Amino acid sequence: MEKNNENNAEIIEVNDSADNSADNSASTTKEVVAAVDLGSNSFHMIVTQHFNGEVKVIDRVREMVRLGGGLDKKNRLTKVAMDRAIAALERFRERLTGIPANAIRVVGTKTLRTARNAEEFLKLAEAALEHEIEVISGYEEARLVYQGVTHAIEVMSQKLLVMDIGGRSTELIIGEGQTPFQMDSLTMGSVSMSQKHFADGSISKKQMEAAELSARAELRGIYKQYRSSRWELAIGSSGTIRAIAKIILSEGWSHNSITFESLKKLRKAVINAGSIDNLNFDGLKDERKPVFPGGLAILYSTFKSLNIEEMLISDGALREGLIYDQVGRITNHDIRELAIDKLMQRYHADPQQAERIHVLSSALFNQVVDHFDIDEERFENALRWAAKLHELGLAISHRKYHQHSAYLIMNSDIPGFSRQEQRTVSTIVMAHRMKLKSKLFDNFQMGETMIKLTIILRISVILLRGRSSNPIPLPKISFNHDGNGDDQIEIIFEEEWLQQHALTQYDLNAEAAQLKNIGFKLHYSANL
Repeated sequence: MEKNNENNAEIIEVNDSADNSADNSASTTKEVVAAVDLGSNSFHMIVTQHFNGEVKVIDRVREMVRLGGGLDKKNRLTKVAMDRAIAALERFRERLTGIPANAIRVVGTKTLRTARNAEEFLKLAEAALEHEIEVISGYEEARLVYQGVTHAIEVMSQKLLVMDIGGRSTELIIGEGQTPFQMDSLTMGSVSMSQKHFADGSISKKQMEAAELSARAELRGIYKQYRSSRWELAIGSSGTIRAIAKIILSEGWSHNSITFESLKKLRKAVINAGSIDNLNFDGLKDERKPVFPGGLAILYSTFKSLNIEEMLISDGALREGLIYDQVGRITNHDIRELAIDKLMQRYHADPQQAERIHVLSSALFNQVVDHFDIDEERFENALRWAAKLHELGLAISHRKYHQHSAYLIMNSDIPGFSRQEQRTVSTIVMAHRMKLKSKLFDNFQMGETMIKLTIILRISVILLRGRSSNPIPLPKISFNHDGNGDDQIEIIFEEEWLQQHALTQYDLNAEAAQLKNIGFKLHYSANL
């Protein structure tokens, strides 16, 4: 297995929309930020320093793991593929040692979205890396690719077409400047296409045409929309497109980009080679040869379908996009917060009620924060997002609106969110009212902690059921165990307020019955 380490430093501008002159300690202090991309073909790690509005790349590591090639006919990762991946992650762990956990992002893409035994692999992988691995959607992958590309190349305010060919998916994005507005992830990649059409190692014109037909079929649903977008500049990123560019430039078929004419010449040369073993081009590494014909077929078909005449190459890709996303979180420019606000606007959620629930639930959370000392920030975020989104489903129907809300959260494309984050928020929202079922949390590693988080949201919703703008006296809440070791929740209210809210007392009594069914005892009283 070939490992590639690049230690040459790079300086990349960070163009935050906020005023960089503002008082921000993160902008004047060097902070190490790292990202790991578990791609279907290669694993990539990038380590950077963020300071004075710049990101400086101080280390890169790449290993050709071919995780996507390890899927069997039942879409399960083979033991050989998992062992290969775990070994690579153990080496990555050594480089990440000493970097704070909140300064590291690790994501998995198409293969981990597809693998039926992804959960089994993730447990092993997280233990090997000693860090959480997020599985991101195709939409989120496309967004991060666009962010990495547009930070690495000067794009001004031009309308762009960005393309990234991965091992098992291809991302296409239309945007303007650094803002994407059309993002698609297609189920074809260099690994999957090569396995399907060039598995025996031979390359013929017939095989190439079959692969191109397969690619055009994938593009059929979007090509008209992309052709009519009138983009001004096409940019390609990642391994397959960069490898094609290196060959074309080394052969002298083009001077600084991939042109359609140069791509035709490469296609002809690859077919004439007759087999993968005969692909002896300058710039094409042996490790990439088995997946090269499939990647070429995808790029050639995309050029034809979208009428691309020329494509520039960017060094930025998904991992660079992860870096900028993480820097945004560190400097309080978290795309997830903006995404939550937009989702609320889309489904006309009541912003005043959402904010009231958020403020109260956060105040209650802070009283029992010791119960969330493991990854406190993650749980605080999940509670805030659930509080803001819990009424999304009212846009569909009041009846069982919590179920509609949970569905929308789980199945929407929410920028910045991993699948795990959406699942966590969706589950809390699903359980925030009516019958509470502990089995909803069975598949979560910290299920009991999530139940406590859900209880906080449930109590907040009960106390603010009247939707009044008048503030309520903050009750005192505690989690503890009774004499029998059972979980107990104690809430103490101001006596006068409690006496004036008989309906709230009724709802709390009903809530006590619900919590009893899952092993929690709820007691409330007045502060005498």
